[in-house]
This record gives sequence, structure tokens and C-alpha cells, in this order.
Amino acid sequence: MLKLKKLFLLGFIASALMPVQEAGAKASKPIAVQEHKSFEQIHAELLNHGKNAPLMILAHRGQWREYPENSLAAVNEAIKDGTDIVEIDVQLTADGVPVLMHDTTVDRTTNGKGKVSDFTLAQIKKLRLKEGLGGKTAALTKHKIPTLEEVMLVAKDRAIVNLDKGWEIRDEMYKVLVKTDTVDHGLFKGSLNVEEAAKFMEKDPEILYMHIILDNNVNSIGTFPGRQPVAYEIVFADLADLQIQPEKLKQIKKSSRVLANVMWYGLAAKYTDEASLRDVNMGWKAVTKLGVNMIQTDNIEAIDYWRHGGNMRQWQYDTGNRTVRVQAEEHLGGGQGTGYFDQDANRCNTADQDSLDVCEIDGAIAVSHNMEGEWAKYEVNIKKSGTYKISGRVSAASTPAGAITLDWAGKTSGETELKSTTHKRAFQLQNLEYRYLKKGTHLFTVKVTSPGSYNLDYIQFNLQD
Repeated sequence: MLKLKKLFLLGFIASALMPVQEAGAKASKPIAVQEHKSFEQIHAELLNHGKNAPLMILAHRGQWREYPENSLAAVNEAIKDGTDIVEIDVQLTADGVPVLMHDTTVDRTTNGKGKVSDFTLAQIKKLRLKEGLGGKTAALTKHKIPTLEEVMLVAKDRAIVNLDKGWEIRDEMYKVLVKTDTVDHGLFKGSLNVEEAAKFMEKDPEILYMHIILDNNVNSIGTFPGRQPVAYEIVFADLADLQIQPEKLKQIKKSSRVLANVMWYGLAAKYTDEASLRDVNMGWKAVTKLGVNMIQTDNIEAIDYWRHGGNMRQWQYDTGNRTVRVQAEEHLGGGQGTGYFDQDANRCNTADQDSLDVCEIDGAIAVSHNMEGEWAKYEVNIKKSGTYKISGRVSAASTPAGAITLDWAGKTSGETELKSTTHKRAFQLQNLEYRYLKKGTHLFTVKVTSPGSYNLDYIQFNLQD
């Protein structure tokens, strides 16, 4: 299952990035996604706030599903995967160099400890980044913390860079953009003060600025005296919030674009990436109907596929009845001891028909809190006889993630030790086994052989021959 590649990648960038093994192979896509846009087209689209302005994608911390968040490789991969804008987080070192880091400390994402501001550039460059979104048990990689200058050179002539967490050091970031001739590539944001933001925009006509709207500054919409923000980032926990009402969005769109974040609950009510993978009307499509025309996402390739006309029901499916999916919450009936065995009461925030731990995780529905000895029975309807690669869509915040086996009427697969994905909402397909299955209905049981942090979304069957 091959990943769709963009053809324009510059040779010097490829040679500058250290290769690492991908976290997991990607399923082929049933339709082709167009070649990535030129920077000139991306820049023009950002300035287009008209009625038919195309949807733009922002990659949250880069492509962290394959490389460490806020790494050079994550920025590069996000651009290759179809994003228009890469969101990064910027902090200053002790000697005043802007580097990429979300937290004020390096603890979560590196093998070091301490505040970013206490490290010199030379010291911080000795640290290694952890895979994915980091965490105490995340594996170390060969990747280093990049400077803002390094990132801007990777993104130059390819994508816009959203400069998050850095409003207080905007002057230092601006100097880097001037040095790299990328002022028109940087999208500043962070001020809640209109006067402060307006003054900064007056500094250079190429400066791009996005204004954040929360519950406490809705009245700042439409009050910029001169140049207008190219976009407003609207954060709303509830559809009743004033900032997401039609009259406010209409006011914004007279001069600017509208951005919503869909990474987790509370940023755009309950519209999320994971909900979109189940039904776009519960996420991406819903926010665009509200008037949003920029979406910050943790699922770059999926939303890029969708905005180019892809049917999400076919996302990561092989065509021709070659892929079958069984949702983990759709176990056989009969209750405790027949359809499943669970050792405790339902500990989740959703009400399963029985007591199995079926959790809602920022829009995903998954079986969670899995304890050794628990099991659930399922039915799969195979359309074509052949050898199937059987995978589980799993998330796991830490190691040990847990282990499972698949039992087919007494014929048991080997134990599969699941891998940490570094966050509970970081779902990925993990290989469980290969098995020959005849056309027809088969019963199987998922058995927990070792407890851990994993959540199981679904079991997927892909015909291999």
C-alpha cells in the first residue's frame, strides 16, 4: 500500500533530512490527489476571502504521525502530504535564537529536561527528539530540535508557516524571516490586542497576521483600523457561542478568512478529525457549512483527499471488495460471557448496550480500558477468498501499550505486542497477522493477553493476492 508522493520535492531538502522508518504503511487511495500547489497559488488563496475561496489546510505541528512534532522532517512531510500551511511553535533559547518547541520545557518531546529558555542553541542541539507527540515512554529518534531559520528554508517557495506560541518574540521571528527572505511565508498570530497587532502589521506590508477570537474578545472583530488580518482563528466550545454566529462570520469574511481547529473537543465544539473519519458531517463538512474556509488538522492526508472529492467511506480502502472493516464496538450480542467478557463496569463516557468499555475519544469510538483476560467476539463477512493482512486501528498513549491475540475457532494467532502511538487520539493501523480466509462469514475473538494503554477502533482486513 503505497503513499502518494508529490513530485516537486527539492533535492537539497531531501538530502538534509535524516530518514527514519515510517510508523506504519498507508493504504492506497482510490482517487488521485492533484499535484501540490505552487507557493504563489497558496499565498494568493490565503489572501482570497471571497465567497468561493477554496478550503485551506493547516498541519498541526507538522506531520507528527510519521516524524517528531515540530521537527524539520515533520514540516517537510506535511508539505509533501498536501498541506498549504504548516503550524509550528516557537520559543527562544538562552542566547536568543528562535527554535521549534511547543512546551516551555523540553521534557515531553526530547531526552532532556528543563526550560527551553535555559538552553543555549549549542546545548539544545545536542538533544534528540522523541517520536510522534513525545511523552515519557516515547522512543528517541535521530532528529534534532530545528531553528526557525532552518524551518523557513525548508518551507521556502513551498508553503506558508503559521508561527504559533511566538507572539511575544515576534520581532525576533520577523528578523529570521527577513534574513531568509520569507516574510511573506510567515503567518503571525497570538495577540488579543488589536492595537498591538495593527502596529506590528504596519511594520512591513508583507507581514501576514491571523487574529485569535475567544469568548472574551469577540467585540474585536471588525475593529482593525487599517490593514486587516488575513484570517481570524475562531475558537468555540459550543455552537451557541457568539463568535461562531452567522452575523459574526459574515462580518469577518468581508475582509478575512475564517479558521477552525478540529484536533480535539472544545476547539470547534465537538467537530473533530476523528469524528470526520466516521462522517464528514460530524466534522470537516460541518464546519465548512458554518462558514469556515481554513481547517487546522492532525489528519493531513485524509482531509486533503476529502477536499479533492474523495469519499471518506473509501478512505484507506482497497477497491473491489478487497477491504473489510469490523468496528471494535460492534461485538456479537448475548451480553457478558457470550458476546464479550469485561472484568469491570463501563468506565467510558459513552453508554454501550452492555458494560464493555466503549469510549468516545475526541470523536473516535473505541474499546478501551482493556484488561488481561478480557475478550470480545466478532463476525466478518469476507467477499473474496484469499490471504488477508489483518490490522487493528489502535492508539496508545504510552508503553506498554498492551498485547492481543485473534482466535479463529480455536486457531489462535501469535500474540501481537501493540506499539505506543504517543497519544490516545493518535490512531494508526498496526499489523496483527496474515491469514487465509475463504469467502463467507467467519467468527473470531479478540483476546487481551497483556494490559496496557491501547484503544481499539476497528479491525481491518486487506486482501493480499
